Amino acid sequence: MFVLGLDIGYSNLKVAMGQKGGDMATRILPAGAGSIDLMPRQVGSGLGTDFLQVQIGGNKWAAGVEPDRLQGWERELHKDYKSTDVYKALFYAALLISEQSVIDVLVTGLPVDQAMNDGQRKELAELLSGEHHITPKRTVTVKEVVVVPQPAGAYMDIVHSTTDEEVLDAIQNGKTVVIDPGFYSVDWVALVEGEIHYRSSGTSLKAMSRLIQVANELILDDHGGAPGVEKIEKAIRGGKNSTYLFGQKLELDEYMSKASSTVSREALTSMRKTMREDGMNADVVLLAGGGASEYSDAAKELFPKSRIIETEASVLSNARGFWHCG
Repeated sequence: MFVLGLDIGYSNLKVAMGQKGGDMATRILPAGAGSIDLMPRQVGSGLGTDFLQVQIGGNKWAAGVEPDRLQGWERELHKDYKSTDVYKALFYAALLISEQSVIDVLVTGLPVDQAMNDGQRKELAELLSGEHHITPKRTVTVKEVVVVPQPAGAYMDIVHSTTDEEVLDAIQNGKTVVIDPGFYSVDWVALVEGEIHYRSSGTSLKAMSRLIQVANELILDDHGGAPGVEKIEKAIRGGKNSTYLFGQKLELDEYMSKASSTVSREALTSMRKTMREDGMNADVVLLAGGGASEYSDAAKELFPKSRIIETEASVLSNARGFWHCG
């Protein structure tokens, strides 16, 4: 049985895949997707081939590319992301790299505030299931779709990956809070003995996109110009701590740290409100997602007595957990 763990974000497309009971393979691609007409041409040789090409509404689309390569592209940053052609193109790209004609089980997530709605989960499951004509010569059938709250993937990931028996016991028999800072939203979910407590779970829009925007503004104040959100995002995605501005190398750590000190705390203020009734006590706090490290200090302030764990290769933690769910 082939299982696909799919995490389509606003910054990255994350995939974990493989036969149930076998080895898991993972892939990360940038979340840029748009008409092939938006792609740049190489000097003297026309359009390149270093991207995935899928078919959306009978038109050719490039998917899984850096956003700054798509000329005039506007990022879809809103709650109905799952209904957009960009989301569909990234989904098709994931099906393409799976190298399968049949996906037996596909597991994916929704932001917590949407996952609490039965209609939202059903809508996404219907969009992803069935037969998909992803290119003129390739069709992929998805038999079953399971939709869970986004941070639940990180919970399943740590349960299946940790070798620390003490941590595993605390996660399975105590209270765990998973904090998942993505590009568009920060999601958190509280689990007690593995069961989700929705009244202590929620979503904030003070996420990585806002954090990077603030860092960009701080750079502008200091240097009279700024690299832009997409350029900073590309550097972070590539694991780089610097970029270039006016011909000189610009170190990003200082600005990301300053931005994080305000934005991350604003985001987790919303968490404090939703968790007030159940209490702020947690045995384990899991930090997952691409922005995990930027929210670490704020999490330590909010949960000073809890064990704070940042999952390994945190950007992939939800996708890996989704695969385990399957």
